[in-house]
Amino acid sequence: MDTLGQHAALFAILSVVFLGAFIGAVPANAQSTEVQPSDRSFMVSLRQANSWLVPVSKEAPTRSTNASVSNAGRDIFEGHSRLDVELLKSAEQLGVVLPNDVSSEHQSLIDEMAERTGDNHDRAYATIVRQTQGGLLVMSVQTRATTQNTTIRTLAHQTVQMLIRTMTVLENTGRVDPSALELVTAKAQVNAVRVIGQNIEPSDRELLVLLTQHSLWQKPASRESSDRARDAKVRKVAGQLAAEHTQMAQAVTEAARQIGVDLPVEPTTEQKSWANAISSSSGEELDDMYTNLSRAADGSLITQVAHARATTKSLPARIASQTALTLLLKHMLLLEGTGLVKANSLQMTNTPPIAQQTQSNSGSSPQPDDSSTSVGFLTGIAVLVVAAAGTLWLVRAIGHHGEHRR
Repeated sequence: MDTLGQHAALFAILSVVFLGAFIGAVPANAQSTEVQPSDRSFMVSLRQANSWLVPVSKEAPTRSTNASVSNAGRDIFEGHSRLDVELLKSAEQLGVVLPNDVSSEHQSLIDEMAERTGDNHDRAYATIVRQTQGGLLVMSVQTRATTQNTTIRTLAHQTVQMLIRTMTVLENTGRVDPSALELVTAKAQVNAVRVIGQNIEPSDRELLVLLTQHSLWQKPASRESSDRARDAKVRKVAGQLAAEHTQMAQAVTEAARQIGVDLPVEPTTEQKSWANAISSSSGEELDDMYTNLSRAADGSLITQVAHARATTKSLPARIASQTALTLLLKHMLLLEGTGLVKANSLQMTNTPPIAQQTQSNSGSSPQPDDSSTSVGFLTGIAVLVVAAAGTLWLVRAIGHHGEHRR
């Protein structure tokens, strides 16, 4: 790996160590009437990102000699500008105080980018902005999946939709350095699977397997619920999910064919138990069981899909994860629209809470731990500090790398 790749990898490791701690420290069962530390940290992070992405992207067309980079800059400027307006509205509505001034680290980044032109600018702009958006995507999806505050849920949903689009536009410029996309602390201690003369990342294989297993249980469960559910809204939503899981499965199968991955033909034992729980219920119980199990499963999977979308270097895996991310986001919205999704289905657990309740009716839901929320908030702030410093470091590394090449 060259110097630029080493700098990028080290920055990614530092950022995700803090981001992972932040996500893990925040309790999943937040109160719906309150703005939790995780929600607040998401809003602050988004505001901090907008504070430098908007001005840097506004100047991109005048500093670039590449038409695709110029167009990407305009698109990102418009997208983050609109998002910032919605963010400020949401913050005012919720009484959340957001930073108004650009941090010194971000101002240094803006100043450094202002000195770049042509290909030197394009490489730095495309790589740093794409990396920043990848990190934002993971945090936004995590917030979208778990927050119980409807205002923040809407904001996170809009953020994810915008990022899915603009990340693709940026990648299509051909100026993004793939070595800067890695967000994980360490790769799996497994050798890449060599198939059809290609090296397949274990994370790409895992993504395709997880998506296949998800469709293998949710498609038939949705088809059955579309026939047997009592609520007409549930029947309609279930029918739509069943149809769109065919589309998801096709995208995954095509990616697996291209990169040489064998896909499972059955869901996991746990997923079979969820499908059996739905099949053995009827009436209102079936409606509740289907919507809550499906929403919990979608929410747990979508963060992994977002991480894959942000980090994979494989084009087939990227296309599959983008399709899955778009559909899962839509499915979560449809399921929530039934009005039957309960708060504990937004928790991130290995077994959806509704299934845990089915297995055991004893005990009440644990209450949020104040010490954990405090740790989550403080760690979220640490994410901002590390991300700002690391981003500035990476831009300088790109500059030195470019100068050295010349």
